[in-house]
Amino acid sequence: MDRIRILIVDDSPDFLDVASGFLSADSRIEVAGRAVSGEEGIEAVGKLTPDLVLMDIAMPGMNGLDAARRIRDLPNPPRIVVLTLYDNPEYRAAAAAIAVDGFVPKSELASVLLPLIHGLFPGREAAMSSKEPTMKQILIVDDSRTMRKMVRASLDKLAPVQFHEAENGLDAIEKLSLHPVDLMVLDLNMPDMHGMEVIRFVRSNDAYRAIPILVLTTKGDQTSRGAALAAGADRYMTKPFDPRQLAGEAGQLLGGERGTP
Repeated sequence: MDRIRILIVDDSPDFLDVASGFLSADSRIEVAGRAVSGEEGIEAVGKLTPDLVLMDIAMPGMNGLDAARRIRDLPNPPRIVVLTLYDNPEYRAAAAAIAVDGFVPKSELASVLLPLIHGLFPGREAAMSSKEPTMKQILIVDDSRTMRKMVRASLDKLAPVQFHEAENGLDAIEKLSLHPVDLMVLDLNMPDMHGMEVIRFVRSNDAYRAIPILVLTTKGDQTSRGAALAAGADRYMTKPFDPRQLAGEAGQLLGGERGTP
């Protein structure tokens, strides 16, 4: 069957990249186009005839709700799901008045969006083979760009995988809210938010507590190791690291083998 063709309308280029990558990892979905304003989104609907529009609300010029209302008035309009940072009763009521097909806060994108999309198009489910391997999502958190590249190179053979990067703890938490994560490779000594705080945040949050965490740090003392494992890390490795060992540990965690061997 045909894939679900989606148009994403959002004024943030970074979010467009994240959302496109997240959706494209699903073989049942095709990102048909992207637009950075309400006006451009309306024009793109006419040209691309998508099955679904993911519409941000707060954009310069025409806001997403007005754009959604205009799209609803077109002949054979696509489905529309509001995807926004601003989850409040006023926006929800305004979206409901337009009769959009869904309202998803961006903080819930990873857990809510795909089930909602496939629920809107139940006849397309057969398009995905049950034998097709699932794309694994790995988040690498380290304030060193060189180290992040080294980790990527070491884990690249664990295909199919998709990498996401964060340069500090706060950035990591933001990335968690934008896309699903199957494994986090985490440094400890970082500016803004220490790796230990990231571990505690992940393990205290119901939406993220199941994510395996592999700590990769220069701190080789037993006190740091014990503290990280007690806080909830699954594996603990020190830098400089053996790429083969890192790939082996990561592969085990992606395969469901939790805990320190």
